Amino acid sequence: MESSKEQAGELCLVCEERKQTGIHILHQYICMDCEEKIVSAETNDEYYKHYLNQLRKLKLVKSSV
Repeated sequence: MESSKEQAGELCLVCEERKQTGIHILHQYICMDCEEKIVSAETNDEYYKHYLNQLRKLKLVKSSV
């Protein structure tokens, strides 16, 4: 039986699904699928506004310096 951490992956900020591969931006996880869609999105694409709304959730972390 797999551990729950192995099964779960990380929660993607954009699609809100658990995925195994992706990137971290400002301590937030974006899965590889969403990263590819965001990078190739045109401003007139159906989901462009959805991507923008989800990316607005990125939390800016205050610098301790």
